[in-house]
Amino acid sequence: MNFDNSIKIYNESMKVIPMGTSTFSRNPNLFVIGSSPLFIKSAKGSRIYDVDDNEFIDYSMSLSMVTLGYAHPEVNEAAKTGIDEGLIYTLSCPEETMLAKKLTEIIPCADMVRFFKNGSDSCEGAIKLARYCTGKLKVISVGGYHGFHDWFTASTARNKGIPEMLREWVINVPYNDINSIEKTIATRSNEIAALIMEPLVNYEPETGFLQKIRELTSQNNIVMIFDEMKTGFRLDLGGAQQYFKVTPDLAVFGKGLSNGFPLSALAGKRDLMKQFEDENCFMSGSYATEKMSFRAALKTIEILERGEALKHIWEMGRILKKGIADLIVKHKLSGMMKIIGLAPMTHLILSDQPGLTTNEIKSFIQQECVKRSVLFVGYHHPSLGHTREDINYTLKVYDEVFSLLSKALADKTLKSKIEGKAISAFGVRR
Repeated sequence: MNFDNSIKIYNESMKVIPMGTSTFSRNPNLFVIGSSPLFIKSAKGSRIYDVDDNEFIDYSMSLSMVTLGYAHPEVNEAAKTGIDEGLIYTLSCPEETMLAKKLTEIIPCADMVRFFKNGSDSCEGAIKLARYCTGKLKVISVGGYHGFHDWFTASTARNKGIPEMLREWVINVPYNDINSIEKTIATRSNEIAALIMEPLVNYEPETGFLQKIRELTSQNNIVMIFDEMKTGFRLDLGGAQQYFKVTPDLAVFGKGLSNGFPLSALAGKRDLMKQFEDENCFMSGSYATEKMSFRAALKTIEILERGEALKHIWEMGRILKKGIADLIVKHKLSGMMKIIGLAPMTHLILSDQPGLTTNEIKSFIQQECVKRSVLFVGYHHPSLGHTREDINYTLKVYDEVFSLLSKALADKTLKSKIEGKAISAFGVRR
């Protein structure tokens, strides 16, 4: 398996695109440069095909955007109709209202909806509403990732180019640490406008965690915001809020909403959302109302409502998760590896070992999986496009690779066996 074209394009891209791509999570430094695909030519179902015509089973599914499988024919046909009808106009199209109405029917917190093109913008809108409606400014962020806008990234390590004073407006607390959240609200509730969180951040929420947060925010005039970019339309048709039976005040959605077509949504309670009718509470985007993505989303939801897709995603995820857990035990890797999360979105958590970083360990696993036509990224988002045969083959590959990993750890040769430039970046959820 060669990656000559990937390397050629990579070298060209680095001259004209900072980092080689416009999306951080597609950063070539998240892959083993020289022993992994870096650029994809096409995709279908569960498979991606790189620029060197190598074929891989994929589990990232475009950063969890694709729930129905790549290039789903019904969704693509609906989107093409939107293109043929002119795509975007001087005024909005009726599909915007149709989709908003559908979301209010299936998402518990949704009385009204506003559309954007990416998750960062939807999160920005949610924070703006919370601050405006409460008259307070600070935000609790409970682990997770909420986009690239200054209000959030100011409080992270990725804050270059952002005024330092913005850091004080975000209070970071760990996920599943209800004591920290309770203490923060008890001492600072008069300053806190919103609490924003991914309802599922790799690990599952501890019993009563989400319910207690709902109670605390309601009692203290704090807007509770669920960032459902990953959980929406994957755990349940109505999102994690439907699955966990906890209804926030606002929620943001994207990714699985339209099976990969560019669209995100901010949904929430009417009294909050109606504040956007004040033109001075301003959020707008020229491309927010194009018909292609609305039609793709309407068709995606129609397919999800048939019931087969989510059932299949859960089933494939369960088989994969159990299989990986068994292989970890089989190869005596429990001390440095574990599989966590709910079946539709599991993560393989690695830990540093003497003389080895997690990125070096991940690099070895990735390159060996790639040799066997599975693109390993460290997490799994099964889709309707994944077959039982895909899962069985993937577990066979993991069995072989975990065996090699165990041996390389034992004889201390793993670092010397990395073929290319090791992974040198961390994902947005470090």
